[in-house]
Amino acid sequence: MKASTFASIALALLLPLAAHAQQTVILVRHAELQGTAMAEPREMPLSDEGKARAQRLADLLAGAGIAAIYVTDFQRTNQTAQPLSYKIDRPLTTVRKGDSRELVARMRKEHAGQTVLVVGHTDTLPGLIKALGYPAEMKIEPQDYGNVFIVTQESAGAPVLLRLHY
Repeated sequence: MKASTFASIALALLLPLAAHAQQTVILVRHAELQGTAMAEPREMPLSDEGKARAQRLADLLAGAGIAAIYVTDFQRTNQTAQPLSYKIDRPLTTVRKGDSRELVARMRKEHAGQTVLVVGHTDTLPGLIKALGYPAEMKIEPQDYGNVFIVTQESAGAPVLLRLHY
């Protein structure tokens, strides 16, 4: 069999799989902070505990097949995602903290059928989960840094949400 014929058959077999590919979005809050109440919020770095959590996150997600990593324009989200970025050789995409629907539309357009990580905040993750189509309200307590939310869009209906803790 010619190589071009084999490639055509392989492509024909794989196209239906791509059409049914599901996007998975993994969402986490930034890790623990170091700083005082008077510090500039965007510039607050991670504490030693937060840096250790960021490394555990990298170890946890290293084999997850993440195609893109989104962080807000805050130092703490960047520092939370940085160990994973280095480990899997994926750059961080910085987005402005703001409109959840805009970010979800971007991820669906640029990463359809892929696994994406978003590192956000207690006040952004519930809105993102809602914008991804999960109908229930979500609340993250201020002292809770260890949630991992995994949202997978099924072909029809509401997405499936898996909530883990690390």
